[in-house]
Amino acid sequence: MASAEHPVAWAITEGKKGLYLTVHAQPGARCPQLRGMHGDAVKIAVAEAPQDGKANTAIIQLIARALGLGKSDVELASGHTSRRKRVFLHGSNTALRIKLEHWLDS
Repeated sequence: MASAEHPVAWAITEGKKGLYLTVHAQPGARCPQLRGMHGDAVKIAVAEAPQDGKANTAIIQLIARALGLGKSDVELASGHTSRRKRVFLHGSNTALRIKLEHWLDS
């Protein structure tokens, strides 16, 4: 499947020196994991509660680990108190797209 046709393409917006990823957060889940697509967002479940930024930190760590990025390369751009978030991924747009597609397919 071509990159532009992959469902994760709906959740991606290109930025300067990286990509914005739209995330639908599911805090308080039993098992932290990628849960596939939720409309035009990637659904990510984390065990942490959404208080004091704990769930946000867990989402950033999960994305960084899954994509082989440093924690400083994954930044919460908006949606700090919402389930719908925009996460900025620093790096090559092409390389990041490939990593995101692979993550969603695994």
